[in-house]
Amino acid sequence: MSDDREQAPATSMLDRIELVLEALDDNGYLTLSQTTRLTGIPSSSAHRLLEKMVSMRWLNRDGSRYELGVRLFELGSRAVRNHWFHRTSLPILQDLHRSTGAVVHLAFLDGADSIYWEKLSGTFGAKVPSRIGARYPAHRSAVGKALLMTLPREVFDQPVFAHLEAGVVGGRKALEAELDRALAEGVTYDRGTAVPDLGCIGAPIARGIPKPAAISICGPLDRITGDRRMVEAVQRAAAAIERAARQVDAASRTT
Repeated sequence: MSDDREQAPATSMLDRIELVLEALDDNGYLTLSQTTRLTGIPSSSAHRLLEKMVSMRWLNRDGSRYELGVRLFELGSRAVRNHWFHRTSLPILQDLHRSTGAVVHLAFLDGADSIYWEKLSGTFGAKVPSRIGARYPAHRSAVGKALLMTLPREVFDQPVFAHLEAGVVGGRKALEAELDRALAEGVTYDRGTAVPDLGCIGAPIARGIPKPAAISICGPLDRITGDRRMVEAVQRAAAAIERAARQVDAASRTT
């Protein structure tokens, strides 16, 4: 019983830290009054928590504003760059970028959203509204639909997928039909839906992390989606990442 009493405050503290970080993710910075309003944490408790996070370098205080601190940036950068799946994928993504001249993405699925893990931009990158670490509804991009296409359709009945048909003409049935066609062809497309005149091709990676993972290329609509060689390049890269990931996984099990 004493153990339960000792753990309860820590759980409460973690919950409050999560609320603060979620509010920061939405707003970019917070004042004390904003923290109280957005999280529901009482002002005195919020102030103590914010200052503790500053002392830990999780937050940075600039006058009355609190922003993400250098320590979280360091940890986040390591999470992106040091993960074995990212290290395994990166050389193949770089080859895909060089061979196609397109913007290249690596993403994984979190709930019903795609999280961008890598973006290789080039000169066209500024026209593609994606960034590493960003979260985007999976059903609204080629890489996101590539993440969804291999999932059992009954998964979409889960509450986390409640918004799945938002913005889709024809609703969920139309989306599922599109995913079924993509599964048969092996790739997904976005033809100017996210950005006018922007074309994207996505392909799933069967060996995930273990979350589903996928890649995509994006560029001028007529050049990307009108050239079969682009489709083949994306499929080859996805297959190469899968093979490399399986080799790394197998090697790790023998050591």
